[in-house]
Formats: sequence, structure tokens, C-alpha cells
Amino acid sequence: MLLVIGCSSDESAGSSEEGSTEQHVLKLGHVWPNSEIHAQAVEKFKEEVEALTEGKLKIDIYENGSLGNDNELLEGLQIGSADIWVGGAGVLSDSSTTAQIFTVPFMFDSQEHFETVYNGEVGQEISERIADESGNRILSYLTRGSRMLTVDREVNSPEDLSGLKIRVPDSPVFVRSWETLGAAPTPMAFGEVFTALQQGVIDGQENPLSLIYNSKFNEVVDYLIKTEHVREPISIVISDGTFQSLEAELQDALIQAANGEAKAFAAEEVLAGEEGYLTSLEEAGMTIIEPDLSLFQEKLDGFVENQFPEIIEVYEMILSTN
Repeated sequence: MLLVIGCSSDESAGSSEEGSTEQHVLKLGHVWPNSEIHAQAVEKFKEEVEALTEGKLKIDIYENGSLGNDNELLEGLQIGSADIWVGGAGVLSDSSTTAQIFTVPFMFDSQEHFETVYNGEVGQEISERIADESGNRILSYLTRGSRMLTVDREVNSPEDLSGLKIRVPDSPVFVRSWETLGAAPTPMAFGEVFTALQQGVIDGQENPLSLIYNSKFNEVVDYLIKTEHVREPISIVISDGTFQSLEAELQDALIQAANGEAKAFAAEEVLAGEEGYLTSLEEAGMTIIEPDLSLFQEKLDGFVENQFPEIIEVYEMILSTN
């Protein structure tokens, strides 16, 4: 965080605050191209923060991984190379056991269920546990849309995944869930995915439709499988140390902006755009497959209980919220 102090040239005395201004500059990093919905939401967050604080708090945005990949950005919150990170909440699982909950497959039965959880008391409880465990404060959860598989061959059942190298985020839940389904999960930084698909290093990847479309994955793989396996929120995250170093009015502005225009924009654009993305991808030559999701759900029956018992309490809180 950069603190800029400007002093008036007025020779008159006065209080120590009179005639001086302080501007805090926070570095915000994410990995998306500026065409992606959440990159645009970040711009709205910046604008609202700066308007609410009348310029006392400035947000400098570093897009497209220019400050590092998601894991590097999250680490940067603790060492000072970044102040705010915006990205898929599952990345927080590197520093928080509770954050493993974000990428549990087939946990939500609808978008309404997702929003009830993350905009309500359960979401607040999850955020507080993560802050205690990691020192990272979640300012808001943004809608992202369900994740779907893009791959170089037709997939209708878990058996069709056997041996396929699927890029996943570097998260234990992602890795083990795809292993359970029979694939060969391959953690990889997002910025490397397009080239890896193009060169045949991996067979597929999974992400929400907006990112699939804006990353032009249709140019390197032919099939989109509507698995809708994970509804992972986007999180706006600041280190608690940085947050506590700010005056109360600036803290309030960050929270208000994180839950203001940016949040509304992301929800509206994601939900309104999904059918449009599917149509555009199909028109671009992708084959859309709608598999029997019950086959995938059955394969993952007991997944949390058997492999991640440490998050079973939070998992049951989510299942009972509807």
C-alpha cells in the first residue's frame, strides 16, 4: 500500500490536519483479460471506492496476471506486493481449511440456493472463519456462474473421462474430485491454459461460460460439456492487516463498494449472458453436450465425508440453507 501525503503551501499555522491531504493507493490484481465480466466488475468497484472516498483511496488495477497468478497474488497480500486480490474463492484453500468448501462439486441445487448462502449468515460465518485461519478478509462474494467442461472429445459419463488430462486450479478439492470422476487432473496457472490446450499438453479444462467464451477456448477444443459441477463465487479479498491500517471511513467505503455496483453488475451480466454465451460458442463451432448429471453425482457420493471431513460442518450448513 502506498500512502501519498500532500501539504498546502499556505504559511498560516493551524491544526496538523489542516491544509494536508492523504491519499492511500491500493494495488488490486487479477488474472482475467479486460473483456471478462469480473474484470469489468473490478473497474466498477474501483470507481465506486474512489467516488465514495472523494479520492482519498485510490485503486490501481493490474489485470491479466501482470502481478502474478492467483496463488502469487494471494501470497502478495501478506508480503505487500498486492493489496487486494479478486479471483475464484477456492484459491483461498491454500491458507484456510474452511475455504475448501468453495469448490465442493454439486453442492448447490440452484443459483438461488447459492445466493442465499453467500449473501446471508452462512456466507458471513464462512468469511469469519477464513479471516481467523488465514489473515485474509473477504469483502464480498460475486456471482460467477457454474463451471462447465471444455474438452477435445465427447463426454457423456464419468467413464468417458478416464485418463483425460483436465486442467484444474491448484486446489485439493478440485484435484481429488476429478480424480474420483476418473480423470487425470492437472493443476496449472490460468494464463498457461490456452497454449496447453493448443499444444495437446492437456485434453480439457473447466470454467464458467463467461471465461470459456472470453478466453476463446472454442478455438482449441471442440466440445463443451454442461456439467455445471461447481458454483464457486468470486471473492474480493484484502489482507486484514492492510484493512485495519485504514481509517474507518475508508474501510466502510471498501465494504460498500464491494457489495455495490460491482456485485450487481456481475450478477446481472453472468445470469443474463449464459444462454448468449452458449449460443455464441455453438455458432463458433463447438458441440454442446448435456450429459446425465446424476451419473457424475453418484460417482461423487460421500465425497466430502470421506475425503474432507474437516469441512463437514460448513458443508451441512450449506445443504440445510435453502
